[in-house]
Amino acid sequence: MKRLFITLTLLLAMVATSHAQRLQVGVRVGVNATDFSLPKVLFDGGYVVGGNTKVGFETALMARLNITRHLHLQTEFEYSRAGYQLRYVSPTFEQRIKVHANRIEIPLMAGVTIGPIRLFGGPFFRIAHSEKSSAPLLAKLRFNDSDVGIMGGVGVNIRKFFVEARISGYPKSSIRSSVEVDGYRQRVKVGRNIRYSLSTGFFF
Repeated sequence: MKRLFITLTLLLAMVATSHAQRLQVGVRVGVNATDFSLPKVLFDGGYVVGGNTKVGFETALMARLNITRHLHLQTEFEYSRAGYQLRYVSPTFEQRIKVHANRIEIPLMAGVTIGPIRLFGGPFFRIAHSEKSSAPLLAKLRFNDSDVGIMGGVGVNIRKFFVEARISGYPKSSIRSSVEVDGYRQRVKVGRNIRYSLSTGFFF
């Protein structure tokens, strides 16, 4: 799959070079929230389960190739930090644990512009990720999803500026996570792990 990503990136770069006058470069920043469903992970005397939704952020460098007036291709180099929460429950106490997932992803999108409205979607490729727990001695969470997901969204163009909303996730069959509690690791199937984002940006 990484070979496919490299091939698509090279093809896009070649097309962009031959149509430099149609190429736009810009930046994007925004906030995100996750819809995460983790089933109970049992351990001696208690369990760990998913908690409330947390807010994160994301930023990206963008390159857009305008093929026609209404059709374009776009790729990005995106860094995101998504927030998650776990509930650690034992007979003696309960604690909420924050987990931050840092990801570097490369979306490849096709888009259609109708007036000021833009519709877009396509795959994204995760090339790096890490997770950090606020209480690693109690519980850790590591995502074992596929490195390829699907995203889509809608935006509004205002001259060189834009505002857009996105939704992204992984194929349901590949949504898995590893939960480590007191040194014991268990791999579980996640009900859903969907990220919603709202962002703004501009093209130079």
